[in-house]
Amino acid sequence: MSPAVSVALTTLLGRGPGQLETYFAFHRRAGVDVVVVDDVPVPARAGEVLEQLVREGFVKRVPATSQTELARVAADELGVEWVIPGTLDEIWWPRGESIRDVLALIPRRYGVVQALIRTFVDGHSPAGTELESRTVRTSLLGPSGSDGLEPERLLRPIYRATQAMIVDDQDWTLGGRRVPLRAWYPVEVFRFPRPVPTLTEDQLAAGLANGSFVVDTRVRDVLVVHDASVFTVPTIVDDASYAVECAAVGEVDLVRIDVQIRALELRIAELEARFWPTLRRSLKRLARRPG
Repeated sequence: MSPAVSVALTTLLGRGPGQLETYFAFHRRAGVDVVVVDDVPVPARAGEVLEQLVREGFVKRVPATSQTELARVAADELGVEWVIPGTLDEIWWPRGESIRDVLALIPRRYGVVQALIRTFVDGHSPAGTELESRTVRTSLLGPSGSDGLEPERLLRPIYRATQAMIVDDQDWTLGGRRVPLRAWYPVEVFRFPRPVPTLTEDQLAAGLANGSFVVDTRVRDVLVVHDASVFTVPTIVDDASYAVECAAVGEVDLVRIDVQIRALELRIAELEARFWPTLRRSLKRLARRPG
């Protein structure tokens, strides 16, 4: 039986700007069950929004100073199955009907699901708020591909909840104890950095022409047009293009895991080197005993 609350988004409100009302509204539509936030002072309007969402049970405010503390509240007190450590400049987009639905398909053995980052660089629409008006983002299908960036800078983690959770930005797998889902990223992270990365008309045109940038109106459609139908299972064509981008990222933990495997092999060899001489001595002693 799955828990009543299956997906928690954890966010430190005191770290970075953001549009709180838009942030909460989007993730509620996207299938997040609860947002766990730190209990820090916020502007009056944001405070009213938070109080209403707390009364509705969608937001839980707790005294915390780290993502680990927020994650432990989500896992231990709320009993969630998944924890998404988010920031106020990120929107988590499911490649399916909801975040809850796509994560429900992940086999139990996987402890980390990775999400592909898309950075919105500029906007075409003069209407709406800053986040809602940005419709141009980066793509890995252009000639530069991943542009030589480390995979860790192209992906963000979602964790399967465990007791006494630890959220470590430098080691998502906790030394291999969490098994990551590899090569396919069922959630996208739409990043809206501030200040906004602006482009000249020539840069924008060139990037759109070669595939380095694409026009993506999905967030605008949800927040401005209120078109919930955009949360759908991608078509075969969409998935094919997305698979090419996933392949461009590579695997985040291959080097780290390779080191761990080599260390394990050395340890096994060391144990074997001790075991067989001990066994031979024991057998010799047994052979010398009178029958």
